[in-house]
Amino acid sequence: MIKLIALAIIQGLTEFLPVSSSGHLVLGKHLLGISEPDATVEIFLHFGTLLSILVFYRRRIWELLRALFRADFRSPEGREILFILWASIPAGVIGVLFDEYIESLFSAPEFAATMLIITGGILLSTIFAQRRQLSRQLGWGNTIFIGFAQALAILPGISRSGSTISAALWSGINPRKAAEFSFLLAVPALAGAIVLKGAKMLKAGVSPSPQLWAAVLVAAVVGYFALALLIPIIRRGKLWIFGIYCLILGCVSLILI
Repeated sequence: MIKLIALAIIQGLTEFLPVSSSGHLVLGKHLLGISEPDATVEIFLHFGTLLSILVFYRRRIWELLRALFRADFRSPEGREILFILWASIPAGVIGVLFDEYIESLFSAPEFAATMLIITGGILLSTIFAQRRQLSRQLGWGNTIFIGFAQALAILPGISRSGSTISAALWSGINPRKAAEFSFLLAVPALAGAIVLKGAKMLKAGVSPSPQLWAAVLVAAVVGYFALALLIPIIRRGKLWIFGIYCLILGCVSLILI
């Protein structure tokens, strides 16, 4: 139980901080001796952080849902729904086609550590992105670019928030909107992964333990406060700070492993 709670805290903090929650969970499981061969724990803890997004952005999500219910795709909210769905396609396709292979990587701490180093490079690149004029609006081109960045983050060790926010900044989108779109884009991605994994568990007759549900709640609470912490950091253009952390953690992890 203590190990699961520790993983839940790690998940809640790192899902939104751009340091790769999946990479931290893979390394955390390795260090804590948790030996599940697949991504069961990761999927349930991601459900907790999905709840964080739904609560944190509840007003914006409600505005988007109202536009969806009215089938009003000409309004800004309606267009953003289309952009979210459009940007979700790459991750959805790759997740379905390579599900088993990707799941096997969650038992490979060396791979996760290497990807953390790549995440560090992506985040450090935002130093140069911040020098551009960040005033572009969401469009079909920049949102599919963000979508491919999210698809890359299916790999453990690549930060989903870090890669998508970085892609948005490089696309010329201002930091506030980049963060909001990144986290709203996480909703279908996380929900899709949870549904796919949940269906597999039902077919296998596996039911989650009460301890795992408690860990979900912890991840949700910690994730909410991590979101509140990260947004001001992104607005100040300090995303690159997390890049230094990822580089150090990835290198140290490779040495220790």
